[in-house]
Amino acid sequence: MFPVQTKRTVRTNAWYGAPGGTLIPPTTRDRAPEHPVEFVEHQQTWTRLRKHGVVASDGAAEELHLDLDDSTPVAVLDVAAHDHPRVADLPSSIRRVPRTEMGPIVEGIVHKLRLPEVVVIPVGRWRHVFEAVAKPMSAHEHWREIDAAATVELNTRDPLSFEPAHHHLLRDLVAAVVSSGGGAVQGISVVAVGMRVVLEVLPDGQMIVFVGDAAMLPGVAAVIDHHSGPR
Repeated sequence: MFPVQTKRTVRTNAWYGAPGGTLIPPTTRDRAPEHPVEFVEHQQTWTRLRKHGVVASDGAAEELHLDLDDSTPVAVLDVAAHDHPRVADLPSSIRRVPRTEMGPIVEGIVHKLRLPEVVVIPVGRWRHVFEAVAKPMSAHEHWREIDAAATVELNTRDPLSFEPAHHHLLRDLVAAVVSSGGGAVQGISVVAVGMRVVLEVLPDGQMIVFVGDAAMLPGVAAVIDHHSGPR
């Protein structure tokens, strides 16, 4: 189990009226698995992520929202699709991007930071995600293989590991979530292994990026801004 963070700053700040995207003060690269995209051992991965301060936030019992602890200052960047259901009510501090750019933004951040390994963890359970993305991801042979093999994992949140050769599949998975997903349980978190970076993507067109290393922040912001389009 993840330790629980009792206050999820971004949810109480940027998405509900206060400024976001600011620096918040503290309140084996060469693993080379046989399958570059695969479900990985649950407890071992949790242990690795906890070492870098990944925590769970309070929320609905059926949802797992991830965050970073305050062992170092954490920057929070909030992003909304231009057609987000509440976009007119969101504070101006939240960056607006085309919904179609959310997949490329995640892929761009992973490449910009040269993350050797990331894992995807569902907000709900994997069955929710597979149901949401079945149609848009059906063109990917590798994804169809993962879908067909994921029997035990459907009712779990076992991490799905992506290595660099398959970051394009990660991009398309994110795009499928925001184009075909429904409620928050069909959302996903993309978590760097070995670095303090967490991205949450929700089907309504919301993305929250947590960065726990100030040196990474300019690169992350630049990727997001690069993909911003006309409103």
